[in-house]
Amino acid sequence: MDQRNRIRPRISGIIIGGIVLLIGFLVPFTMGSTENLRQLFNSAENLYGQADYEGAIAQYTAALEESTKEGVNTQIIDKDFTTLVHYKIAVSYSRLADQTGDVSHYKTAIDHIEKVALTASVPVHKEGLTYLWGFILYQTDQFKLAELKFKQLIENFSESLFVENAWYMIGKSNYKLQDYEDARQAFKAILDGFPDSDFKDEAQHLIATSFLTELNYEQAYLEFDKLMTEAFKDYPDLQAEAMYKAAYSLNQLGGDNAAIERYANFIKQFPDSPYVTAAYFDRGVIYARQKNYQNARADYKMALENPADQALQAKIQSAIGQTYFDEGDYENALVSYNVLLEKYPGSNFIIEARLGIAKSHFRLENSDEAIAIYKQIINEYKYSRYAVDAYYGLALVYRDTSSWTLLLEVADEAKKKYATSEDDHILETLTNIASLRDIAIKSRAKERP
Repeated sequence: MDQRNRIRPRISGIIIGGIVLLIGFLVPFTMGSTENLRQLFNSAENLYGQADYEGAIAQYTAALEESTKEGVNTQIIDKDFTTLVHYKIAVSYSRLADQTGDVSHYKTAIDHIEKVALTASVPVHKEGLTYLWGFILYQTDQFKLAELKFKQLIENFSESLFVENAWYMIGKSNYKLQDYEDARQAFKAILDGFPDSDFKDEAQHLIATSFLTELNYEQAYLEFDKLMTEAFKDYPDLQAEAMYKAAYSLNQLGGDNAAIERYANFIKQFPDSPYVTAAYFDRGVIYARQKNYQNARADYKMALENPADQALQAKIQSAIGQTYFDEGDYENALVSYNVLLEKYPGSNFIIEARLGIAKSHFRLENSDEAIAIYKQIINEYKYSRYAVDAYYGLALVYRDTSSWTLLLEVADEAKKKYATSEDDHILETLTNIASLRDIAIKSRAKERP
């Protein structure tokens, strides 16, 4: 036998032996461990329970990798282990986004959902994925898409524990989109189908608030009143708000006496509510409208004692000045308006106070003071609505002092300045000025020899 031929079997044996040895080394690295899988998954669950979502994601990911190895039995944890873990990771990323404010985590969560959504076989996983998907779409302001997902859940999993939440999120999505009728239908589904729902208070509150937003005061009044029933007794803060807003709605409907009574009951029942200031102010407005100026000022002063908001304080002080003016007490009107100028110099009501001061001086026949203030307003506010009011005030002063030439000059200046204006208030005021101009022309003609 040739020497070379005798060597071949020995070489083959060495090669085969090497391969077997290599496989022996590799097997421990390619074979998995069911017990290791269980430990990784349980560790992930524990970290999730501790709100350590980054740690949970790492362990869930390791468990997912372990599950792909030979010899690992995933059935001991779940029939569709892959879907379950991707769902758990997606939930963790969603919670991480809520926790950190980093919305990019929501996108990562969606990526994990999309990996298994079409192949998921366990119903409970499917409904969990559907709800989570809708929730993330809502959190990322994709309200219409979110609504579609929640409706999909309701249609496909009518017995799911997520159904109640889904109706609530549909309502919230439509409320965000200002589709109030659709929002109300969703919230009503909660009130009718889940009378003990944890969402019932907010559902009823948002139904009422939506009508108020739409200026449907009659329906708003009725819906806010529902919050005052026994069913909502465990929500005193909400009942306080509802009681105030029911009174406010009656006020807007012109039910003055009924609104006054409602405001009084509210103040008595909820004296510490943050809405008490508004109640006093609103009731003061009603009294002023009824020309009951003494009661109006009493309520305005009560309102003035409560708010820390200087803008609101200025508004109330302006209203006090207006009651004195409307009552014909121009001296006290001047005092009140000057208080506003001194205490709230940065207020938006400064210009109203200055106009009020000018008008009060005019009524007190302090013509020079009135003229000076009106001219200052015209110079400072140029083409505004306040300036046209000042032009009208000047025209009235010149009429009463028979300063016909000056009245004509003011009227012509105002007409020229606002020639292109389409503002209803400005146009109406210009019409009033034009009437005074006609008086000036006729009066000057009579005075001429």
